[in-house]
Amino acid sequence: MTADRTLANGLRVLAIKHGRAPVAEARLILPAPCRTRETLAESVLLAACLSRGRVAEHGMELDVAADVHQLTATLSGPLDDLDTLVRGLADVARGVPAEVDAARGQLVARLALLRANPDLAMRAELARHLFGGHPVAFPMPGDDELAAIAEPRHRPAGPRGAVLVILAPDDPDRLADACERAFEGWQDASPLPPLPPLPGIGRGRLLPLPTPGAPQSRIRLRAPGVTVADERYPALFLARDILGGSLSSRLSRSLREDKGYVYGVTAFFDHHPGAGFLSIEADTATATTRPALDVLFAELDRMRTHPPTADEIEAARAYALGSAAVRLAPAVKLAGALAGLAAKAVDPLLLLGFPRRLAAVTPESVVEAAGRFFAPGSFSGVVAADPGELTGLR
Repeated sequence: MTADRTLANGLRVLAIKHGRAPVAEARLILPAPCRTRETLAESVLLAACLSRGRVAEHGMELDVAADVHQLTATLSGPLDDLDTLVRGLADVARGVPAEVDAARGQLVARLALLRANPDLAMRAELARHLFGGHPVAFPMPGDDELAAIAEPRHRPAGPRGAVLVILAPDDPDRLADACERAFEGWQDASPLPPLPPLPGIGRGRLLPLPTPGAPQSRIRLRAPGVTVADERYPALFLARDILGGSLSSRLSRSLREDKGYVYGVTAFFDHHPGAGFLSIEADTATATTRPALDVLFAELDRMRTHPPTADEIEAARAYALGSAAVRLAPAVKLAGALAGLAAKAVDPLLLLGFPRRLAAVTPESVVEAAGRFFAPGSFSGVVAADPGELTGLR
């Protein structure tokens, strides 16, 4: 049972009856596009401030995160205190930051831990390589940028374009009514211009990242794909599963089981508002960097020369349907997945209808997607390895 309601102020409320535990899971997506590094720093600090909201006093778990596109508030709490829960989200939407200094101190410590992760620096290089100066390639705010902010001024634009997802074992209309009462007085602020579209990422551009003495190499590749709403997406989803979506995929069998070149390899979708990319990522020992790349690109070519078989397609379909049912069974996972689509400017209800879309995919459309989207020359990305392994990298 679902209630899909757009309030008078423009906020979309998607309420779903789900689960049995007397707990409500809510996700609020607030558009807050950041066109400069300064506004991103303000948005990240604002999120840290709002995470310290008063709902924690009521035994509820609140977390607010920020990126260049939006603020995302995650809140869960007892169903019998539903009004307090949705008022807590409304406070986030209208939020005036408090305890800025305390929030800044915690944020600086958390960012320091994140920066210690070498994969994070590599992903920043990947974003810059693919998207240049677009805001999605902005690095995390530095300590000096955060210290310069007396109070965050960058705010979400308002309710138009915002989406609230709430799941609980209750009547969806009652859930939506509670949200409507809580957000009744929230009105549009000054409009914020949207971010520019992502640039084309180019094809066949591999950037070597020398990491002297590194015991292992990291391979991070992207190629143009389609958005979730595209009619070709379900067929491409199955083709991606066949290539690298599970332990029985072609990449896993060739690189991990047959050759023993990689610790792990996976293919997945990297979605952004208005754009979708195919992703392949693998980690390998330094000495097997080039052989692993050769096998990886050979498997990409095989998606065209040896297209997915009927057995592979049906196995991928069964795996996709079964794993989704298990993965999305908990309310916290389903709420996160629905909100994740909303954050990428995709209608969350597409997730609920996705099993039907998968069931309707024909083998011919999977073969076509495999041949069209997985050409080796379509992929760009970065390879971090010892300099001796990067010579002549194509």
